[in-house]
Amino acid sequence: MTSKSPKRRRLEDARTVELLAHERKVNSLDFNLSGEYLASGSVDQTIRVWDAERALSGGGNTNNASRSRSTPTTNNNNNIPNGRLLGHRDSVEQLRFSPVHTDELVSVSSDKTVKFWDVRQKKEVQSIPTHGENINVAWSPNGKTVCVGDKNDTLTFIDCTTMRAVKTASGKEVEVRHRKPISRKVFKETEVNEFAWDREKESEKFFVLTGDGKVQCNVWDETKHTIKNVHEFVAHTGGCYTIAFDPSEKKTHFAIGSADSLVSIWNIPVGYMCLRTVARHETPVRTVAFSHDGNFLASASEDDFIDICDPVSSKRVCEPIFVRAPMNALAWHPKTHALAYAGDQEDLNKRKREALNLDEDLDAKASRMEEEERGNAGGRGGASMEENDRDDNRRRRSGNIKPNVNKVQQVEGIVRLWIPKLVVDE
Repeated sequence: MTSKSPKRRRLEDARTVELLAHERKVNSLDFNLSGEYLASGSVDQTIRVWDAERALSGGGNTNNASRSRSTPTTNNNNNIPNGRLLGHRDSVEQLRFSPVHTDELVSVSSDKTVKFWDVRQKKEVQSIPTHGENINVAWSPNGKTVCVGDKNDTLTFIDCTTMRAVKTASGKEVEVRHRKPISRKVFKETEVNEFAWDREKESEKFFVLTGDGKVQCNVWDETKHTIKNVHEFVAHTGGCYTIAFDPSEKKTHFAIGSADSLVSIWNIPVGYMCLRTVARHETPVRTVAFSHDGNFLASASEDDFIDICDPVSSKRVCEPIFVRAPMNALAWHPKTHALAYAGDQEDLNKRKREALNLDEDLDAKASRMEEEERGNAGGRGGASMEENDRDDNRRRRSGNIKPNVNKVQQVEGIVRLWIPKLVVDE
């Protein structure tokens, strides 16, 4: 008796909604738990919170029949309701919605503060000073703890469960949450990039990515407020920059993006074994993200495209999304197949050119990449390549922007929503 081959899922006929979000480049994106809001944080020191449901339902024309498959319909939609959150005095480096409260958002900045926001009321509810310039933030899956990382390779853990009685204007006493730092971990000879808890609700597993290509597996003790390194493994030959976990009920995979231009895909149930790599990027991978059902993995780098693949096979499920700038952030909607993306300054002159080879048309590049993929079906066998000087250029999203010496037309601060149709081949 022959077993049925798995169904093949692919994405096609995408439309794109553009949100003119910020005056400077965008560093971070995130949807809230319900998918009602999309938040963006920028070098311009502001946060925008968008009505994601309106953007998904009202933007763009889905009829792409008369257009090239690599140039989907775009709707430049400035009428999407949004709120502007002010308070940071330097670049907003990263933001994340709470995994348990739909209206709660945390953001970190180079201004040495961590801020908590009520997005429904559009106001800051608490600001906590830190010792260094912050670049990363993560919630524990149960929403009880927030971890903040700074440029000094220090992690600060913040308790989000303490309640405090305060008096309202009418004199009534109410209890509100009072978040406070409870623990700090200094990495003395280790370059810390991104970090994350895994997706189990009460998980104590805490992963730290390092500049020497390793992943540190730690145990976070929520009661004693301590972190202990129990295991580490080499994931890449270049620095590990970004990590994402499968958010579906399966919780089968996690992915790591690296300075060596590879994305490695790991299996969780069998003990963190590297299953496959995505070897289509040519520059350091800045961001990776899984779709809500775990069926698609998006990755972006300093190349001029976003790659979307099946995490089981690592094969592409659609044509690459071509972009005109290095991408800093990817975020899938938590309930549907819609991908938000944003990044650095866009060079409008590169609309039909690739960043690494300005003489090659984007359509020609797509054909070349497909031919190379067919000819090298096995890809690179593991997450390895010769060491180079990429690791000397540690990723700092708020670093100085190179001067526009060629005076090319540029635009920045745009957030895009890529909204495809799901096709399942029987």
